[in-house]
Amino acid sequence: MVVFLNESIRVGVVFKDGRVFPCWFDYRGRKITVREVAYTWRQKAGNIMRLHFAVTDGANVYDLAFQPEQLTWRLEAVEEAGP
Repeated sequence: MVVFLNESIRVGVVFKDGRVFPCWFDYRGRKITVREVAYTWRQKAGNIMRLHFAVTDGANVYDLAFQPEQLTWRLEAVEEAGP
């Protein structure tokens, strides 16, 4: 089940070859380690560009959104693994 959140989060990243890659982020008081970036895409709303990263910790899938102009990150949604 996908849960839409749109929460401000703290993210640890690596910059390589002019690109940004999330390595970990805080979610509900826990540090989530990114095991894989499944895919990325760009979304433009007016003059605002967001870079989205679908990442997994090995169990759940998270949609992280980065706004380069403001240097802010948001957790847009999470798809948690079922029981």
